[in-house]
Amino acid sequence: MNLFDVNKQLSCVFKNGTLPTMLYMTKQNNDGKKTARPLHHHDSITEFVFVYKGTGMYRINNQTYPLSEGDIALYNQNDLHEVLSEGESEIGTYAVGITNLFLNDMPQNHFVAPGKPYVRKGGAMSPYILATCEQIFQLNFEQEQGKAISQLLCSSLIAIISQLDHFSYANLSDSKEDQFVLDILTFINSNFTEPISIGILAERFHCSQSHISHKFKKVTGHSPIDYITQRRIGMAQNLLISTDLTATDIATRVGYDNTNYFSTIFSKVVGKTPINYREDYLKSMRGLRKQI
Repeated sequence: MNLFDVNKQLSCVFKNGTLPTMLYMTKQNNDGKKTARPLHHHDSITEFVFVYKGTGMYRINNQTYPLSEGDIALYNQNDLHEVLSEGESEIGTYAVGITNLFLNDMPQNHFVAPGKPYVRKGGAMSPYILATCEQIFQLNFEQEQGKAISQLLCSSLIAIISQLDHFSYANLSDSKEDQFVLDILTFINSNFTEPISIGILAERFHCSQSHISHKFKKVTGHSPIDYITQRRIGMAQNLLISTDLTATDIATRVGYDNTNYFSTIFSKVVGKTPINYREDYLKSMRGLRKQI
């Protein structure tokens, strides 16, 4: 009689059969109330986002993908990313944050190998992925047994997603123009909490302000100042949902000296005040705070 070796089977997907840890699952309802989540990253979390309803765009690092029902968007720890809804309705997603992920032949907390795309098609597995996400979302708020089951279900989804077909993508090319913009992006991403103006960028990159603005927007779809704002608000959202820092402290950390101005910009981008954003997040997570 052949005995089923669970540890051996797990090792086909996870290094040494070690299961990852699910930190959180959030559900974004497709209810028409849009809440922006601009470019941001997590230091020690990888994540998969399953689209259960609606359409949108996924931006990660310097790549852009269309999203529709059944798609799974992935990112590795420290990747800059954002999901954008199309039209007036919010795109419906389940987002699952994971740490201690050790897929075979991959670095820690990495779903995607270098040069590979970040979006995959659920295809025939989409109904199962949706049903499992719904179960995890409910069980994760139950007693310890329910949380344990949700962890195991999450590991099963990761095993499935790791085997799904890749999806095409668009990214920056190797052209001189795109490399110029990539150099600017690298500088901004390293310094966005410091005072940066078009004048400072023009001086650093030895060209006119109009040249900087035109090339940057042509390639990224944002003006440099809009991109800086997106990075600051994305970081502010991370701090709001992972710490007890005041809005004043957060404003200073992300580069704003004036708290009222920070709140105004945050509300314009996100559609909620910083405090309301934090309250709504904690309510959706039933008081849990597991973002990093």
